[in-house]
Amino acid sequence: MGLMTKMRDNAHVFIIVFAVVFIAFWVVSDLDIGSLMQGSRNEIAKIGEKSISYQEFQDVVERIAEQRRQQNNGKELTENDYIQIREQVWNDYVTQGVVEQAIEEFGITVNDEEIADWVWGPNPPQELTQYFIDSTGQFNRDAYEQFLREPGAENLQALIGLEQQLKSQLLREKLTNILTSAVMVSEEDTKTSFIEQNIDFTTSYVFFDPRVFAAKDTAAPTDDEYREYYEKNKERFKTEEMRKVKYVLFPDIPSKADTAAIVNELSTLRDMVNSGTDFLEVVASSSEEPYDSSKWVNREQAPQAVANTVFDQPVGSIVGPVAHETGLSLFKVIGERSGASTLYQASHILFRTDGGQDEAAQLAKAQQALARARGGADFEKLASELSEEPGAKERGGMLPWFAKDRMVKEFEDAVIAGKNGDIVGPVKTQFGYHVIKVGGRSTRELQLAEIRLSIRSSSGTKDELFERARDFAYFASENGFEKEAQTSQLQVQESSEFTKESGSFIPGVGSNPALVKFSFENNVGDISEVHRVANGYVVAEISGERKAGYRELDELREQLKPQVVFERQMKKTLAAARNIASGKSLEQIAQAKPGLAVVQTPPFKIQAGVPNVGPDQAYIGTMLRLKQGESSKPFRGLRGIYVMRLDGKGTFDETAYKVKKSELRQQSLSQRQNEFIQNWLEQRKKEISIVDNRDVFFR
Repeated sequence: MGLMTKMRDNAHVFIIVFAVVFIAFWVVSDLDIGSLMQGSRNEIAKIGEKSISYQEFQDVVERIAEQRRQQNNGKELTENDYIQIREQVWNDYVTQGVVEQAIEEFGITVNDEEIADWVWGPNPPQELTQYFIDSTGQFNRDAYEQFLREPGAENLQALIGLEQQLKSQLLREKLTNILTSAVMVSEEDTKTSFIEQNIDFTTSYVFFDPRVFAAKDTAAPTDDEYREYYEKNKERFKTEEMRKVKYVLFPDIPSKADTAAIVNELSTLRDMVNSGTDFLEVVASSSEEPYDSSKWVNREQAPQAVANTVFDQPVGSIVGPVAHETGLSLFKVIGERSGASTLYQASHILFRTDGGQDEAAQLAKAQQALARARGGADFEKLASELSEEPGAKERGGMLPWFAKDRMVKEFEDAVIAGKNGDIVGPVKTQFGYHVIKVGGRSTRELQLAEIRLSIRSSSGTKDELFERARDFAYFASENGFEKEAQTSQLQVQESSEFTKESGSFIPGVGSNPALVKFSFENNVGDISEVHRVANGYVVAEISGERKAGYRELDELREQLKPQVVFERQMKKTLAAARNIASGKSLEQIAQAKPGLAVVQTPPFKIQAGVPNVGPDQAYIGTMLRLKQGESSKPFRGLRGIYVMRLDGKGTFDETAYKVKKSELRQQSLSQRQNEFIQNWLEQRKKEISIVDNRDVFFR
């Protein structure tokens, strides 16, 4: 604490607001509560030598959650948000453990003098200097140094915390310097980067497409072909230990009582407004959607339910509760204006002809429906009964409001030509025959204030759902997973295979570290307890396991068949190309066989890829080995076989290279250092000792 001792004399008031930033390498650097509770039943994890308590872990989760809420204007977080935050915090703890272990192994230390040199030096830490920026945006060095001399007792705790933060930062910088000291960028690497970004190339090529030259060669691969391809690409089929699970999901769906509670809450808020409370004040205090006075919407931009209920109301009206895609809302019409675009609304009954249906029969149905509608039949009921459009039964054939050029032309023309209430048709489009009821047109735009409340499951609903899931888990253990699901009329789903290294994610289920741990610590046929996932509760049965190793060729045959056939076609095409191209120029090659042509690229830089070829490294590598005017022999690219000629290459500008050399080298060095650090971290995460008890606390 030598530095801070020098900074703790009494002085004028100058408060520093000290904010803890939770990111990898920083998230837990100043927390050490867990070390006091090693071996406790409250231990959520032990990473390396550091024990982490549940309370410590949860404190970090809640701090990040509060930051998220503030960023989202106070909006409450979902269960899925918490799952993501807990996973983020876990990964940061593991990273922190790796870093601290490496710092200890390398014997890295930071003393008070180093921190003092940094704080008082020419480039002091931004964590301090950010509070000494004057009105012109400049760093006020005099005020900064005055504060260092006389910080004031009221800043004591903040400065102690800052000292620890700076020490942690210097330790990590030293570790990074040690790890990346062997990362080098050669002169040749720098020149290559310059060439890729600055030199223009032009090429010509003849492309031999395997799917043309060997199009008929599609016979099923032989065992030898399969084996050759498999052995050549065997590392692609290497797998870690894997599991898969069957599971039943109990979805977290709000009950009718939950919806009624939100309706009642909105009704109460409406009564408050009717009694004189300002609507915008209620929006500010209660709505999940903040008021934006600059926002205007037309009927097309608003959810359909809002367009149909709110837009016909005069300014000052309060409408709702209105159910729409994002919840239930009360709206107040704050203002109106006429927009530049006319919007149209229509309902229709569709008789499809886009699936091979009999045209005459469908037209006859449309004519009958038209006659019934014009005869006074309820159009909505007719659409629900007769229309072949998906969703027509639920919507009664009603379409959202639309602007010109948003619908197929024939349909749009009929609506625009009609008057409100007209029933027209049959109108033929690419989809079939339409009987259309013209609903209206509007240029009205509204400024709306909204009190929005999402419909979420109450704690009572969740408790009931959990009990159902727990009952299922018990009886599934007694009677068998599949049998109990069938008895309970529950759908059984199965995940694809997953690994420990995939983190906490199970395909189809989502993120759940506890269920992943269960899957790898138990046997096929074992049934889990109830686990919370983003969209409800899950009970799972381990349905498959695979040991680490290589996937067997027999299980890959169908998957590999197209690739093995393409490999055979490539070989055959390469042989044909060598035969045709032998001793010939590109132009002569193109004339030798119908379908071949010389393609000339426009000037391009390697960094942007080869026009019409893409970032094909075989093409680029061959090009770089050629002299200007020289042609290649046939070679394999990603899509087929090429014969290529280098037509032009820009000159290497030594002066420009010298100007950019340092910048290019630093860019490449930074990229390689970052890649090295990331790879090092991933490797060390596999090696560090980890005791993970999250499944005890989070299910």
